[in-house]
Amino acid sequence: MNQHPQHGGGRAMTARARRFVTLALAAAMAIGLSSAAHAGARQSALPRSAVQASAVQGSAVQGSTVQGSAVQGSAVQDRVNAALRAWMAANGVGNAGLAVMRDNELVGSYGYNEMSAETPAPVASLSKSITAVCVMSLIDDGRLRFNTPLYSLPPSFRKMTGRWASRAVGNITVEQLLRHTSRITFDPSQAGLAGIPNAASSDRILVRRALAQPLSTMPRSEVYNNINYAVLGLVIQAVTREPYESYCRRMALAPRGAAQARIGAGIRAMGAFGGWEISAVDYAMFARAYDPRSRLLSPAAHRFIDALSNPRKPTASLGMFVVRTSSGRNLFHHGSWQSSATTPRQFSSFFAMWDNGISVVVTYDRNLTDAARGALDDTLRQAAYSRG
Repeated sequence: MNQHPQHGGGRAMTARARRFVTLALAAAMAIGLSSAAHAGARQSALPRSAVQASAVQGSAVQGSTVQGSAVQGSAVQDRVNAALRAWMAANGVGNAGLAVMRDNELVGSYGYNEMSAETPAPVASLSKSITAVCVMSLIDDGRLRFNTPLYSLPPSFRKMTGRWASRAVGNITVEQLLRHTSRITFDPSQAGLAGIPNAASSDRILVRRALAQPLSTMPRSEVYNNINYAVLGLVIQAVTREPYESYCRRMALAPRGAAQARIGAGIRAMGAFGGWEISAVDYAMFARAYDPRSRLLSPAAHRFIDALSNPRKPTASLGMFVVRTSSGRNLFHHGSWQSSATTPRQFSSFFAMWDNGISVVVTYDRNLTDAARGALDDTLRQAAYSRG
């Protein structure tokens, strides 16, 4: 395994022109679909970085409810990198990138073989946090509310979304889309985008197919679905009268240090739910916003994140999954995709921000099992909390 450390503190690091693939989607996503389909549309029974039955043991680590604000001993970035390296060897992963933050400062970045922590790469469902922060900008500006229903949006939104199965679709709110409680259950992206054009307008095809199907009649509970965020992408376009990509780059990414991010050329149909390409380092910079100390998100955003959080299970919030801990909160998301209809055909990523001030972004170019993804969360969390 050929490792190329890129950074040991500060922001500057050696630039490498490598294809960078970033792992996205919440650790709460079940990503075990067929090899031809998107692996990330369903929610896993035992997501990591949250209270769980299989808590990690050792060095003051107990699942995600671990406490402590100080990480002592060997440098945390070295421990996290060593843990990643061992996980890669155990799971047959050859190409990966890693960015490690401590108290919102970049303390380490590493690349393995063909991947770099600085090169933009597709991040699959980590794109949802970008969409969510973009929506939050509209809420902060008074152009949307969390309780805005779809029926009240500009006429262009109804034109983009086609014929709805029932009036109940119009009562879906922005908050329900963000939290995956919309009762939209049909997800046409799970066919791996077969037959869907690789175009920015393809989100309309996916949304129209989903909203033409009846909503679930079950009580409003959290059901992870890519279409919730595809709909939010169209909400952004209807309200701003701008393309989703340019508006979100300007309002969500550039102010938070990630102006180079873009929708990937080979995954344009994934757009607001999974289409962003961004380097691990830039995603780590962007994701600082989820730490209240950074003041890169409004107080209203942090209230929304915390409102339904609890210590027993992760809940969907602002494009991330959150679990309350006695020391604050843990945020996380896994991402994974595999389809012959996209370029690249498979990619994965992982983000976590733990309550001890450590956050990580991992990228790799494989689509693995739920067990392997869970092991990644476990081993990095243990390294982040250990005292080395």
